[in-house]
Amino acid sequence: MTYATETIDRRDRAHVDVEELPRPGVWMETNLPWNTAFWDDLQEKNLMRLNPHWHVEKDKNGKGFPVEDVLVETEFRTAPELVVTDSTFQATFPEIGLTLSARKCEDGANTALSFTVDEVENCPFTAEDAGRTMQYWLPSLREYYRLHESNSLKHRAWRFFMDKVMLTMNPTQRRISGFMFKLTVLECLFIVILGVGWFYYGA
Repeated sequence: MTYATETIDRRDRAHVDVEELPRPGVWMETNLPWNTAFWDDLQEKNLMRLNPHWHVEKDKNGKGFPVEDVLVETEFRTAPELVVTDSTFQATFPEIGLTLSARKCEDGANTALSFTVDEVENCPFTAEDAGRTMQYWLPSLREYYRLHESNSLKHRAWRFFMDKVMLTMNPTQRRISGFMFKLTVLECLFIVILGVGWFYYGA
C-alpha cells in the first residue's frame, strides 16, 4: 500500500469530465447472452481484480480485502457480498456504498450491467470516484464475460490465461509484464532481422 504523502493525484491526468462519466442506475447492454453459470462461478477476488486500477491484497484477518484504487488514489477495506439468481447478479461493497449489478435482458439474449452508489459516512470513496473507476471496470467485466460466450479453443485459452496469469497480478505487475512482453517481442524481431540479413548478405 502507498500513503497519501507518497502518491501523485491522478485526478489531474487526462480523464473525461464528470458529466461524461458512467451514471449510477443506467444500464449498459453487453450484447452478450445471459450466462447464469458465469455469475455463479465468479469469485469476489476475481471480480475485484477485473478492475484494472484496483490493487487487491489478501484478506489475512477476515476484516475484508485491502484495496488501493490507483486511479483515484483511494484506499479502503471491503468484504464483497455476491448474490446470484436465475436472472440477476449483484455484488455489494458495503464499506464504500458501491453495488455492481447484472441482469438478464430480452429473454436471455442479452445481458446488461449497471452500478449504484450510496453515501457512506467517513468513506474516502466518493460517487465521483465510483464513476471514474466504472468507466474502466464495466468494459473490463464485459470483455471477461465475452470469454465465456463459448467453449471454443480460443476462448478456453484466453480464459486460462486470464484466470492463471492476469488476474493473479496487481495493476503494477500487469504493466511491468506488458512492458517485458513487448520488449521480448522486439528482441525476437531484431534477432530474426539479423538472421535474415546474415543469411542473405553475410554468408
